[in-house]
Amino acid sequence: MKYAIFIYGQYRSFKYNLENNLKEIEESILKNNEIDIYILTNRQGNFSEINSEIIINIFKKYLCNVKFIKIWEDLYEWHDKEKINKQNFDKNCKHEYGKDTFTSNLWFRMYVCNKIINDYCLKNNLKYDLHMFMRLFDTKIKKYSSDELIREKIESCTINNNLLMSIDTIFIGNKNVIDNVFSFGENFYLYHDNIWNDKKLTNYLKLIDYRISIQRNKPTYCSEIQIFSHIFYNISFCENIRFDKCNPNYQDILFHVEFCEKRKFNCYY
Repeated sequence: MKYAIFIYGQYRSFKYNLENNLKEIEESILKNNEIDIYILTNRQGNFSEINSEIIINIFKKYLCNVKFIKIWEDLYEWHDKEKINKQNFDKNCKHEYGKDTFTSNLWFRMYVCNKIINDYCLKNNLKYDLHMFMRLFDTKIKKYSSDELIREKIESCTINNNLLMSIDTIFIGNKNVIDNVFSFGENFYLYHDNIWNDKKLTNYLKLIDYRISIQRNKPTYCSEIQIFSHIFYNISFCENIRFDKCNPNYQDILFHVEFCEKRKFNCYY
């Protein structure tokens, strides 16, 4: 099969994580498949031309072909729209719970990343069985199921419209499903406190991120709640594949994913 894996984010602690993560997904995702890699990053967070070459060579070692590395600062045509989204986010949030100054920027840039990949594929007549967003640079991914089960679950997405997801660190699905996920960032229409009155949604949130869902001051405007709400109301079937230590009884687990402790500034080396 042919898979597109795309990454938006800074290089940060990639030297500690990238190869380890590729080893974890080698048998279930990489092996016997054709893998193309697309990266959107920026010039902060451990970026350098040397590190770009190191990253390309690590991917080559696992027979993954890096199609491009784009730099956000060079994508001038998108910068004004990002500012508009940011202004609307700041204006339309009705309180501060969960709010982070970069949330609208994050989802707009992920939308742009997906958009420029689609444009590249159209121009170069490329089609993939599945599109995958994976944070491989600053997270630690560990298998939580057998390679066979993981492979089977992922390959099933080629014949249905299912979305497999791990909070906002992994999204796997066909092109239409992934386009739907990242369309959220284009205009970043907010979900507000009325979502907490929807019992179906709150039960869903408990399944995928129990800790956030039970906070007394509901973090309505945090990145996770916003994207979870978008997915809940716009995608017919999604499945959490991440181990949640706050909800250990959840069964359908493929990976344990956590942020690397060295991902913060000045901890890369």
